[in-house]
Amino acid sequence: MTVDNKNIVKISKALADENRYNIFKTISDEKEIVCKEITNRFNLSQPTISHHLKVLLESGLINVRKEGQWGYFSVNHSVLNEYLVSFNKLVQV
Repeated sequence: MTVDNKNIVKISKALADENRYNIFKTISDEKEIVCKEITNRFNLSQPTISHHLKVLLESGLINVRKEGQWGYFSVNHSVLNEYLVSFNKLVQV
């Protein structure tokens, strides 16, 4: 994914929601985490967790690895790094 202005906005919107930010932070802290564990850590319904994960996936910030019936989530470091570099260029004076 190329991080252009459109994607900067998409990623920023994904992280702007407090629950999504906290889910993203949890995934980042754990390196890789199964969906069920994310659901257990947050006081949110499973459909709500699924929605937040979908938004994070669509933004490119996280990856999912399927193993049987389980989805394991991890940070997409290449997209995150491109986002940070691109965003930094935008705000430099």
